[in-house]
Order: sequence, then structure tokens, then C-alpha cells
Amino acid sequence: MNLKNTIFKGFAVSSVILAASCSDDYLDTTPSRYLEEETVIEVMQKDPSQAQAYVTGAYMNLYCGGDYWTSHDDFGLPAIKLATDLFCEDIAYNRDAHFFCYDYQLDNRQGNYRRVKSTWNQLYSVIDNANTIITMLKPEEGGEPTGQSAKIMLGEAYSLRAYCYFWLINLWQHPYNVGTDQPGVPLKTEEIYRQERVSVGEIYAQILSDINTGYGYLEGEGFHNGKIGLSEYAAAAIYSNVLMFTGDYSNAAKYAKIAAESASLNSESDMTSGFNSLTMPEVIWGYNVTSETTGYYASFFSHVDSYMIGYGGQVGFRKLVASDLYGKIKDNDVRKQWFGYNESYNKQKVNYEYEESGNMSQYIQNKFRDIYMTGTGDPFTSAIIYFRSGEMYFVAAEAYYLAKEEALAREMLNTVMTTRIPGYSFTGSGEELYQEICLQKRIETWMEGNRYLDAKRRDEKIDRSQSSNHAADLSSYDAITYSSRDYRMIYHIPTTEMENNPSITAEDDNK
Repeated sequence: MNLKNTIFKGFAVSSVILAASCSDDYLDTTPSRYLEEETVIEVMQKDPSQAQAYVTGAYMNLYCGGDYWTSHDDFGLPAIKLATDLFCEDIAYNRDAHFFCYDYQLDNRQGNYRRVKSTWNQLYSVIDNANTIITMLKPEEGGEPTGQSAKIMLGEAYSLRAYCYFWLINLWQHPYNVGTDQPGVPLKTEEIYRQERVSVGEIYAQILSDINTGYGYLEGEGFHNGKIGLSEYAAAAIYSNVLMFTGDYSNAAKYAKIAAESASLNSESDMTSGFNSLTMPEVIWGYNVTSETTGYYASFFSHVDSYMIGYGGQVGFRKLVASDLYGKIKDNDVRKQWFGYNESYNKQKVNYEYEESGNMSQYIQNKFRDIYMTGTGDPFTSAIIYFRSGEMYFVAAEAYYLAKEEALAREMLNTVMTTRIPGYSFTGSGEELYQEICLQKRIETWMEGNRYLDAKRRDEKIDRSQSSNHAADLSSYDAITYSSRDYRMIYHIPTTEMENNPSITAEDDNK
């Protein structure tokens, strides 16, 4: 199969002259006329800006999913991050009888389930977008991209492809350090299409090649499109997280530090502003949601904001901080303000009788609040934050520790923590230092989609028994205490993929 021909099969003439806007045109699935691959490449090489629409489409697919809100729990990368956080112990979903309840119960991994299919489709949709951009703009071997804009778009495309494969390989297989010969996922690039389950080691080789290339193209370009575009700092954040899995801790620390120091740290008022805007100082990369692109009820803030009209608010299916983690937050830690019922936020007069009757009001989350409640935007148009500098300080601290650079690990930890706890200064070493880094990162990145990947990489035990506010029915699902590498922590291959891909059979599926 000629993959390039397959990619270009659906290129309409109208697509080539698209402006860089988030319109419906780039989603046209029934174009009436087509261009030959060579013609498209020639046009793009002469005027690379014409490819911007495809970059815009890739970001849209990452944000809302390749299936475009087929259900109210299907809204792209934010849904993936929320679902995987719910696999773990730090979010208590006490009323688990609604969207995301099966993720929380470790019972949402079968190949015919919507979560599995939509996640697979979404990530491969972004990969297809990236492959298209690379095909259009990739220079001849040994050459350079045509102009700065082409260089930046190539950097974005390679980095996006790396990021999507990073999520795919970790959702469909156990971590890199379990074994590089484990069966992984199909591999599609601009040049090849391997339909079989390509090994974990080979997928990581592609990820590392892509993110190295992507970062190389973006290096020196700064925040080339504000915090919306995938910048050199966002690429560095991706790079560091990948290297943490492969065990290259020195380089993981290097790239995490680049990402960490790219943006200033939040003030106390920034930390309690609702995590809903790309203007927050720590933001490295995110997505600006508008009234045209919001999924409304099918959105992250609909499911998590305790004070809005959505599922997490007025509908009543709230995601609480687990009592065990809450108890580990110091009273003088600004992050303590992320939790506990706050009357001033409850402008919609949401009823919390259920939480009050169960003595759970102190666990209500305030960290994520929709911008609508501040009077500065339409409902559910809050920005989505993918990476921020605060998080990357903890990645750098852990990487330095694992690279046996404890002094540098303490320095990164203390730098970020002094903005969270006044006068904070950690002087411990060894295992005490490591556990402090891991705990503070859990608190810092609560409900930001990090816990699942961290727990799997470290081979940590998930223990919900230490919290009093997890759902009572979890014991019937054997979802109280389990390994982060439990077989239920990875998905089956989607049934539709096996029906249409002769290279993957039922015998090749995860157990």
C-alpha cells in the first residue's frame, strides 16, 4: 500500500486554499474533486501557509476527539485524561452511576465499548493529521523546510504524532520497562503503515525520533503562537515525559527544566482562579475553546465544575478529592483552597445535600471552575490546559533524583513549592526526598491527567482503601487495592479495528 496516496485520496481542491481558521471546511468528508499528491505538495512547498488549516484540524481533533462528541463523555484528550485519572485513587467518584463510572470501576476496557473505540479513533485521527502535514511540508532528504512557517508546522506535526503514540502505547500496553518486545499498536507514518501490533520498543523508537525531530524544528521559536500552538517548550515537556519512561533520566531532567523555566510560576490568586484560561502564567500549551467549538455538556468543565449547570454541578455527579490525599495537604498550602465548599462560588445555587449528608463537603473541588461563572465568557468555553510550568518542575525534580542528582532535585522541588507553601524548604534526601517529590506532584496535578502514567511507570500500588469517600460498590469490582499494572489498566484492541484489520486477530488482543 502506498500510504501517501491513501493520505491524499481525500484532499479536496477547496482544502488547498483553506485559510487558517476553525471552520467546518476541513472536516468535509464528501469532496467532489481531488488533487494529485504531487500537485498538493508543489502548492504547499511554494506557500506553506496553506497547510495551516491542517494544523488547526489536528488541534481540533486533539481537543474534541476524532468522533466529535458521539457521547457526552467523549471530548478528546481532556476526556482521556479524566478517564485515566479515575482509574486511580486520588479522585473519589462517590455517586458512580453516570458518565465515567465504568472507568472508575475499572470496567471500561472491552473492544466493543465506546471509550476504547473513541480513544483509538481520536489518537489515530491526530496521527493522520500529522502524517498529512509532514507529507505536504517535509523537505527533500538533506534539505531544509521552505521558510519559518513550514519549519514550525513540521515541528508541531512531529511533536503531535509523538504525543499521540505515547498515549496509545501506554493505554494499550504495559510500560516500556516491563518489556520492549510486548505487542504494541499499529504504526502509521507518512511513509509506512504497519497494521500489526508493532512492538513497544519499535513504537518508542518512533516516538523518540519524532519528538527529537519536532523539538529540533521548534527550538528557538519560543511561544510562536502564544500558548495555543505546540511550542518548543511544549515539545520539551513531551520529550521529558517520554524519556522518563525509557529511563534516560539525565535528558528527561534537561528537557523538563527547559519546559519548567519557560513560564513564570503562579501566584496564590492565580492558583485559585479556576484553571480556565491560557492567560494563567504557568500555561505552556493549551486550547482556547469558543462558543463554536465547545461541546457544552460534552466538555471537561461540564463533568468537573462543582458549581456549574453541568454533570459535575447541578446534575449532581461530582468528582471529589479522595480524603486520603486531601489529608496530606498542609493547611497553609494554597492548594488546600482547591477543595471544600465555597459559598461565593455557588452562584447557580447548586444543591449539595448529598455531600452534606455524607460529611463530604470538604472534598468538593474548586480547582476547575468554568469561566462563565466569572462573567467573562460563555458557558463551557473555558480553555483546556495541556501542560504548565508548575507540573514540569516536579518532572524535573523526579528526573534529577533518579539521575542521582539529589541537590538539583531538591532545588527544583523547593523552587516550585515555595510558591505553594510559604517558607517551604525541604532538606531530606534519599527515599524521603523521592516520596516528597511524588506526593507533591500528586497534589499539584490532581485531575490534570498525570496520575495514571506516573503510577504505571513507577509500578505503584493503587490503594483506595485509605480514603473514606470512595464509592461503596468498588469492592464488587475488585477495584479497591490493585497494581497500577493490573491487566484492567490497559485496553482491548477495538472490535472495529480487528474487523477491518487482517493483521490483528482475537489471539493478538490484550487479555
